[in-house]
Amino acid sequence: MSSSDFLFHYLPAFLIAWTLLSATFIYQNRPSKRQPFAIPALREYQVLVSSPKHILEVARCPESILSFHAAMKNRLRHKITMMGFEHNDIDPDEYVTMQVIKVHLRKNLPILNPVIQRAVAESFSADLKGAARSGEGFSTIPVFSLAKAIVGRVNNRIFFGDDLSQNEEFSKAALRYPWDGSITAEICRYLPELVVPVVGRVLMAWSGSMRTVGQHLTKLVDKRLEAYANGTDGKYVDITQFVIMTSRTPRQRDPRRMVQLIAAMLFAVSLAVPMALYWAILNLCIHREYIDALREEIQAVEQQTRSDPLKGLRLLDCFLRESARLNPPDALSVQRKVVKPFKLSDGTTVPVGNLVAVPQHAVMRDAEHYPDPDRFNPYRFYSPGDLDSDTAVQKFTDVNIQYPFWGAPTKSCPGRWYASDVLKQILVYLLKNYEFELVCPANSEPLRLTTALAPRSDALVRLRARKGDAPRQS
Repeated sequence: MSSSDFLFHYLPAFLIAWTLLSATFIYQNRPSKRQPFAIPALREYQVLVSSPKHILEVARCPESILSFHAAMKNRLRHKITMMGFEHNDIDPDEYVTMQVIKVHLRKNLPILNPVIQRAVAESFSADLKGAARSGEGFSTIPVFSLAKAIVGRVNNRIFFGDDLSQNEEFSKAALRYPWDGSITAEICRYLPELVVPVVGRVLMAWSGSMRTVGQHLTKLVDKRLEAYANGTDGKYVDITQFVIMTSRTPRQRDPRRMVQLIAAMLFAVSLAVPMALYWAILNLCIHREYIDALREEIQAVEQQTRSDPLKGLRLLDCFLRESARLNPPDALSVQRKVVKPFKLSDGTTVPVGNLVAVPQHAVMRDAEHYPDPDRFNPYRFYSPGDLDSDTAVQKFTDVNIQYPFWGAPTKSCPGRWYASDVLKQILVYLLKNYEFELVCPANSEPLRLTTALAPRSDALVRLRARKGDAPRQS
C-alpha cells in the first residue's frame, strides 16, 4: 500500500478516533489541583481551565483577545447553517439580540406563558395520538422525539405567532431545520477547511428544511414590516415582532438580515431546550421519589395567589438545576477562540488560533463544589434549615463559576428565563396529567459524540392519563 493510499484509508479514521478519545479525557478529567491542561483536537489545541480563578480570568477577558463569536463560528458554521448569518459590524455589540431576548421576551413572559400552556397541551394531545398503544392504556414514544416536538411547537408560536405556527409545511421544516444544522456543523468539524463550504451547503440543502423556513419567514417579515410602517402591528407579541421593533439602522432593518437573525435565535433555542427536557423526563422516571413531592408543590402553588406561579415551584427549580448539572448538552462551556496571545495568571500562555474552555461536565461533578457529586440530589440547592423561604433556593437560571451550564457569569445565556419557563410549563403539564415510566431504564445513558452529550433515540417512555383525570392546563 502506498503512503497516499494509507493516508486516504486510515487518516480520517485516526482523526475521528483521536477526537473521541480526546472527548473522553474531557469527560473524565477532575484535576485535583485544577491546573490548566491542553488536549489536541483536529484543528487546534483545547486548553481547559477549571479553577475558579482561571475561569473568571477567561470570562472577563475582552472579546478582542478571547473571542466567543470566533469560537461559535468555527463550531456552528453560522454562514452555512443559519442562512448566511454572521456576527459583524451590522450589530457588533449584539444590541438587537440582547434587546429581543433579554428585554422584550423576558418582559413579556407573563403575557406569553398562557400561550405556552396552550401550545404544550396541544402538543401532548397531537404527539401522543400517533404513538403506539398498549392494552393498559399506555402510549409509547421516544423521549427525545416527544421533547423535540413539544418544544418545537412552543417555539414556533413564540417566534412566529399564529401567522406561521399553524402552517403545517412550515412547522415541519422549522422542527427539522435546527437539527439539520447541528448535524451539518458537527460533520464539518471533521472535514478539511477547503471542502467545508461545499459539503456544508450540500448537507443543508438535502432535506430542504432551511430553504422552506427561509421562504416562509421572508414573507412573514415583509408582511410585518409593512404593518409596522402603517402602524397596524400592535397585536403581535412574538420574537419576529421584537426583532422588527428593535432593529434601528438601515442594515439591521434589511429584511434578509432580520430573517438570518431570527433563524439564528431559533437555531439556538431549538437545540438546548429539548435536550434539557429529555434529561428532566428521564430523571423523573429514574428518580421517582420526587414525583409525589413535585405534584404536591404544584397543587400548593396553584392554591396561592401569585402573579407568576412558576416562581413558587422551588423544588421544580432545584430538580431542573440538578438534572442539568449532571447532564449538560456539551462537556465544554465558556468556549473562546484565542485571537491575540493570551496568558493566565499562573503563566500559562495560549497561542493564537487555539480554543480556551471550561470543562463543565467535570466542574459540575467536582466533589469540592458538590458533595457526593454523582448522586442525583435536587435538595443540594436548598439552603439548610430554611426550606420555606423563596430566597432559600438556587434557581435554575442562576449563574456562577461552579455552575457554568448557562455560560460565564459575565456573558451568560440571555434566553435562560424563557428556557426555564418553557421547561417548567411542560413538566407541570406532564406531572399533572400523566402517569409515565421508562420502557427500558438501561437506555438512559447518553451517547458521547465528541464533546456533545447526545440523547438516545431508543429511550422510550410510556404515558397514560392519570386515573380520574382528563388532561388539564395549569
